Formats: sequence, C-alpha cells, structure tokens
Amino acid sequence: MRRLTVLALGLLVLSGAQGFAAGGGIVGKRAPDFTGKQVSGEPLSLSRYLGKAPVILTFWSIYCKSCTEEMSALQRLYAKYGPEKVTVIAVNEDGDVGLARVRKFLDHFASAGGDGTKLTFPMFFDEKGEVFAKYSVVHLPTLVYIDRDGTVRDFIEGFERGRELSVFSAIEKLIDSVSPGPLKEVASEAVYELDLSAPVCGVYRDGKWYRPLDLDESGRPEAIARARSEGEESLRREAMNLALSQLGFSIRAQDRPPGCFAGYGMEIRTPRWKKDPLDLLIERLNLPRIMEVVSQETVERERELVLYRRIKIRLDALKEQLDADGYAAAKSSIRIRFVRASRLEERAFVEAIRTQFPYLSSLEKETTPRGETGYLLVSHAPADKVVEKLRGLDVGPPKLSVDLLPGNIAEVAMWR
Repeated sequence: MRRLTVLALGLLVLSGAQGFAAGGGIVGKRAPDFTGKQVSGEPLSLSRYLGKAPVILTFWSIYCKSCTEEMSALQRLYAKYGPEKVTVIAVNEDGDVGLARVRKFLDHFASAGGDGTKLTFPMFFDEKGEVFAKYSVVHLPTLVYIDRDGTVRDFIEGFERGRELSVFSAIEKLIDSVSPGPLKEVASEAVYELDLSAPVCGVYRDGKWYRPLDLDESGRPEAIARARSEGEESLRREAMNLALSQLGFSIRAQDRPPGCFAGYGMEIRTPRWKKDPLDLLIERLNLPRIMEVVSQETVERERELVLYRRIKIRLDALKEQLDADGYAAAKSSIRIRFVRASRLEERAFVEAIRTQFPYLSSLEKETTPRGETGYLLVSHAPADKVVEKLRGLDVGPPKLSVDLLPGNIAEVAMWR
C-alpha cells in the first residue's frame, strides 16, 4: 500500500471541510460528483454514469505497483460484466509529473514490456488532487463502491493477491442492488496467483546427495523432481497463509524458501525443518476439499525451476474446519511463568510450543518486574483450551503440570 504524495496530503488538509473523514466516513453518503478530463483528453463527469449501473472508483498512481495489479484485476472484471452492468473509473493522482508521463506509462503498461493488459475503462486525470480530497483518500490503491443510486457502499484500502474473486463477489451483489458489505464477509473463495524460483541443487544417487550437478547430469531428473516438490510445497503454504490472513488468522509459520540445504555427501532424507504450527494446521485439514490448483506452468532452466501456480481456496470450507478444530479468530494472550524448571527444561517446553502447539500466533520472551523470565503466548484459541494443549505437550523425560491462574497466567512446573 502506498501513501499519497505531499501535494495530495496537503490538499486533504486544506479541503477537509468539504470532504469526509478518512476511510469509512464516506460509506452510506452520496458520492461526491466530479468533472474534468480523462487521460485521453475527453471530458468525464461522475454524474453521467450514476443511475445506470454500479460504479467502482479506483484511485491509483504510476508509482504504485499494487495499484496496477489491482487495475489488471478490474480490467478482467470489466471485460466479464461490460459497461452495461458495472462502470469502472480509474482516478490518477500524478498531477505532479504531468499528463504526458501518465500516458507514456499506460502505453508501456499495455505493451509486451509491461503487464500486457490494455485498460479499456475511463481514466480520470485528477491534476490538482481535488477528487482525492473529496473522497478523503489517504492510501493507494483505494477502491470506492457506489451503487446505481449514487450511494457509497464500501471504501477499501490496499490490494493483495487473491482479492480479485472477492471483488467479483462484491460487484455481483452491487449489480443485484444488495449491499456488498466488507469483502471478508462476502468472499466464499479466494484465488491466488503465485510464482517462485526453486534451485536445482544437484544429484541424489547411491544414497548420497552430490553437489553441484555431475558433469554428465545423469541424476538431473531426480534433482528436478525434488526442486518441483519443494517449490509446490512452498506455494501451498503461501496460499494457505494468505487465505488464513483473509479470514483474520495469523498462524506462526517458518520462512522456508526452497534451497540447496543438504550438505555434500549428506543423505537427502535427513530432515531439514521441524514442524511449525502451520504444518500442524495443514495436516488436520481436508486439503482436497479446501485447495485446488486451477492452473499451473513450470519453466525449466539450467539451474532452477520457475513455478507459476493459480491456487483456489474455499474460504467457507476452511473456516468451517477451523471452527470444528477449535480455532478462534479472536486472539487470546497468556503469560507463561515457570515455577519449577531448569533452564534446559524451560527451553524444551518453549521448543515444544513452537513445534507442537497448533494455535500459536506468536511467542515472545519477556522479563517480569521481579526479574524473572517468562513468555507471552498469543494464540487463536480460548485460554482454557490453550492450557489443555500445553498440558499435553511432549517435553521428553520430565513430568509437566500447567495451571491457569487469574489474569491469564499459566504457571508451569517440570520435574523428573
């Protein structure tokens, strides 16, 4: 998400009396009219489009990458429904660099050297930032949904991969004259377009992993299969992370970029990663019901594979399984205090949380006012369920007890 230029922010301050409060303050009010020139030079006024079809305003800049990603998605939406069912107007804020620069950018964007998408909906050039001020736009990109009666129905800042299908769902409700509500409430599916480079590390042969590739490349098929497998696993994790975030969950996950981690002569079967809470969650899910690879392409190069995957996730099915497994969107915080444990036992307990506790969002070390060491555990489960899970952790030979005290403090004792 990109913040506006100093010029635009200044206009917001100067024009505050005429505009609305930033963000959702405009929702439910009459959409402010505006008149001026398109990037093409043709005249444009918002009132001309009201009363015919719902209108989407997208506020953007040539210096905002997520803005252009959003406009590509809107172009696909515009092509699907047509101007009879929905109007899209892109409001550009680059008055400081001039109209010629914006036109040059759009020409490049539509070419093979750019995104390759020709944008066919109207482009309004907000030379003095007046429209941005009227709509109190502070971040880029911003989408404003206006129904056919001219009432603002939603105000959405930012654009992330996977939102396109949610946008489509909201527009369909606008077309049917039903309030779209927040995107997170209308989306039943999400589609994520992901890509990743996975290195082709070497050759696995005769029980050993050799690097670099043998000169005769006799083991290359095995190396390519391993790179593909690692890359696809990484993309599945990324898609699941995005879907969880869209539902309001932040489950702790390790960063696992594909790479050549196996040392020379080390067997590839040697585990490189311990399980994390995201692994524990994915293991419990019915993935065929939740996740589908809609389209895919793999480009093989000399030392890497480039994977392109379009992954669809059924958010409703995912939420259903999260609820069934006791996950709660609202986070709970518990402070862990050790009343009886050696330093080694404390470390074993903390490591067990990070690798066995499925609801974990974060675990941070902290020091009490008395100088004692403790931890703040934040999770997507109620306090009683958290303590129940903590009691069941495998910490090795020591015995374990966990008691929940007032103030959401978990007292942990370990002994042999």
